[in-house]
Amino acid sequence: MPEELYGIPGLKRLILSNNLLTGTISASVGNLSLLTDLWLGNNLLTGRLSSDIGRASLLENIIVGHNQLTGPIPSDLGNLQKLEYADLSNNVFTGDIPTSFFSLPGLKILYLNNNNLIGSIPPEISNAPALLDLFLNGNLLSGTIPEVSPGALLTLEGLLLNFNNLTGTMPSSICALRSNYFPPGNLISLHADCASLSSANMPEITCVAGCCTECSHG
Repeated sequence: MPEELYGIPGLKRLILSNNLLTGTISASVGNLSLLTDLWLGNNLLTGRLSSDIGRASLLENIIVGHNQLTGPIPSDLGNLQKLEYADLSNNVFTGDIPTSFFSLPGLKILYLNNNNLIGSIPPEISNAPALLDLFLNGNLLSGTIPEVSPGALLTLEGLLLNFNNLTGTMPSSICALRSNYFPPGNLISLHADCASLSSANMPEITCVAGCCTECSHG
């Protein structure tokens, strides 16, 4: 990634997905005060995602999925009050899920799947007012799935939690978001590790009939 890119005054869209770019995403990305779109997916980028990205305050779409980025996901992404779409999937991110994501007023898409994230699913997911898709599958998350607050996540259409180390029962408050429930919600896809290998082995997640739409072996 040429450092010179970050010095272009007035740059609003940086779209370099689907190349063979190497190197790191410079901390200088935070200097791009007018940047709305950062598309760097499907490259060979390495290193950490700098917390300075939280200074690019006009960012609406950040796509860095399908790279080799490491380290924790910076909580400073929660400073991006205009963020609507965040794809950080298919990297090697570690650490906990930043709760700051779920206070963003316009965040609709959050793809964190296929990383090495640990810890539990934060109950703060209930605070996300506009979320459509939350993909957390393919990580190392553990613990139980939190209940959601009454009236929360009514816009949610896709919740993918499979291929983790989660245990317990799918909360009834999440099942109530399903589009086949009454009154119907908007949740169309709900994936969990709710399949048992045999009659002698209980699934990691217990999901009542009609709730989960796809059951995997965790």
